Amino acid sequence: MGNVFISYRRDDAAGYARAIYDQLTERFDTAQVFMDVDAIEPGLPFDEVIRNAVGKCEVLLVLIGSRWMEVQPDGRRRLDDERDFVRLEIAAALARNIRVIPVLLDGVQMPAEDLLPEPMRGLVWRNALEVSNTRFTSDVNRLADVLARVLGEAERSASATTEAATKSAASGADTVVSTSGAVANGSATAAVGDARDVGGKGGKGLRVMLVAGAVVVAGAIAAVLLWPDKQPPVVVPDKPKPGLALGLPDYGVVFGSDRTLDAARDEIRRASRNGVQDAGIYFRNGYFASIATATTRADADRILGIVRAFRSDAYATRMETWCAQPVGREGYIDCTGSGAVR
Repeated sequence: MGNVFISYRRDDAAGYARAIYDQLTERFDTAQVFMDVDAIEPGLPFDEVIRNAVGKCEVLLVLIGSRWMEVQPDGRRRLDDERDFVRLEIAAALARNIRVIPVLLDGVQMPAEDLLPEPMRGLVWRNALEVSNTRFTSDVNRLADVLARVLGEAERSASATTEAATKSAASGADTVVSTSGAVANGSATAAVGDARDVGGKGGKGLRVMLVAGAVVVAGAIAAVLLWPDKQPPVVVPDKPKPGLALGLPDYGVVFGSDRTLDAARDEIRRASRNGVQDAGIYFRNGYFASIATATTRADADRILGIVRAFRSDAYATRMETWCAQPVGREGYIDCTGSGAVR
């Protein structure tokens, strides 16, 4: 299946990028959604790395916030730098003519065409989607629906290509050359006809093999027809969900995403000072997420209203899908199911 690449600036939309990433990986496989290409190892050619990464995706999401085109202290825009990561990502995607979706955050307007560098100007002709912190869940669900259609089309196209190649290979394999040098069809009918035409001991042996095969097929059909109509049901014992044993809540409000456990603990303390109680730390996709627990969707929405006073990118989620493979750790719950100590 296809992949999605999230293009954003850390000082413009880092919180939204992480929140959108978390929501999309609830619906799509984690390996299908990419972000943080700016973590390029020293010594590697960054333009080549970006082109390769964008070259593997079917959709580029361009997150545009209020600081996306901001002028730097030296009076220049980052977009004007030919080595700017965002510029390289968008230019590479437009050159490939893949689906490029501008995602306008919190009422930001699409930039004017004449304000963009030449390699990026095709962006303004792509239909944009809006994502607002007041409609975050519904906006991202709408985005996910679009991605599902696009990725589904890419998958069907790839499957059709593979199927055509397989049929072509099979068609070629069905044509064989006989020992006399004549071309013969590889079908079952031709094979039976050839067996009849072969004389001597070899022909007799082939006829015996055909009769034996017919007897085996007839026996199999008889076994199916005489099999009892009702078979005893197969009983599969219920397996308890791993989340239940760990006390995984029904709903949660995700309001923090940190690289370290200590940073996540600081986020929990900050939330507590703002009136958010019963919050825990969950590890997924390389980040420690701070999540306030809730028993119902209404309770989650109530907590979300409190959290968004200090974290505009917070969102509510159903925990059994967000944390599908929970493993208890010291101080947090590991949602990767990998058993790795972090």
